[in-house]
Amino acid sequence: MRFGKLRVLIGLLIIICLLAVPVLAVNKKTDAEITLDPANNKGGKFRLAYCETEPFTNYAGTFYALVIGLEKLGWINNTEGLEYVKGQDDTRVMWNWLATHEISPYLEFVGDAHFTLSLMEGEQPEDAVIKRLQNQDIDLVIGMGTRAGKALANDLHQVPAAVFSTSNAVRSDIIKADNDSGNKHIWAHMDSRLYQRQMTVFHDIFQFKKMGMIYEDSSLGRIYAAVDDAQKVAAEEGFKVVSYPIKEPANDEDRERYYADLMQIHQKLAREVDAMYLTMAPIESSRLPELLAPFYDRKIPVFSQLGTEEVMSGALISVARADFSGIGLFGAETIVCLLKGQSARELPQVFENVPHIALNLEIARKIGFKPPFEILLVADEIFQRVDTTQISN
Repeated sequence: MRFGKLRVLIGLLIIICLLAVPVLAVNKKTDAEITLDPANNKGGKFRLAYCETEPFTNYAGTFYALVIGLEKLGWINNTEGLEYVKGQDDTRVMWNWLATHEISPYLEFVGDAHFTLSLMEGEQPEDAVIKRLQNQDIDLVIGMGTRAGKALANDLHQVPAAVFSTSNAVRSDIIKADNDSGNKHIWAHMDSRLYQRQMTVFHDIFQFKKMGMIYEDSSLGRIYAAVDDAQKVAAEEGFKVVSYPIKEPANDEDRERYYADLMQIHQKLAREVDAMYLTMAPIESSRLPELLAPFYDRKIPVFSQLGTEEVMSGALISVARADFSGIGLFGAETIVCLLKGQSARELPQVFENVPHIALNLEIARKIGFKPPFEILLVADEIFQRVDTTQISN
């Protein structure tokens, strides 16, 4: 395995520079009169709704961080008893707790206004969400994920929407541009260089010639997997991307077909590439070591797009977000501004998360990779062995 010491140092410098990115959630207008101070809604409470694409750990982590961010700003006064465990994917349990406890004189988490699109019956669950928003009793809706963001990004309703955890809100047509949502009531968090930064550091470390990746066979699937970002970085860094589409499981009965297809593609890729970029495909942590075995056998490093959970479960390395606290406070400030009547187009959308380096030494030994001291020095989490028991599926 080739290793460029100089380029590793460059990669680490990139990471160190990113660590200095401050948490900034200020109004574009320097003379804006809107403050972040808690306030009620004409004597009552602001009523909140929530819409997510599916149960997912990033959505739950981001939502919990938003709640804590609102508490730091004084809009929520008691989250003791709100249960959240790192790695959980269930947001409804948190929503139900918030809806049934007196936690704020300013905010109400409306009990019947929590929607998980993948779990809703009917061919067009998005229509049910829009119909609920058209009741005109919701003051703001929190969106999580690309599908949810696309469902909210229209003029069929006039409820301010704050959308988080999309792969790329611009390419998904949720917003117009990084710095302009294009719609006064639609806002979306942007970190458009996240996956490019990941792949650049991955290449700096391993100097591979061909990088494999898999994407769900749809236009949205390409966005989720960051296929266009991969092609851009490949052109800049001088490597080739070998990518294959896959049809994700339609239901639980289809899951074994999906895993068989995934293993077949992994076996094929392991013969064609010298590095693997594991995208955010739905993979149970307990299945990951088996599914990645073809890469272990051929001494191929696997980088996780998702982060710590997959490194713990069998990927070699990842450079993902440190935690959700930064985006939680940034998002909480945005929510407050929207509730107070500021146009979404006047609010900053770009926030680059502080990176978090995770490394699995058992996998490093399997593929014969000896991590340089520089990487060991800056790694935030180092796992001595593969452990699939600590991850919530």
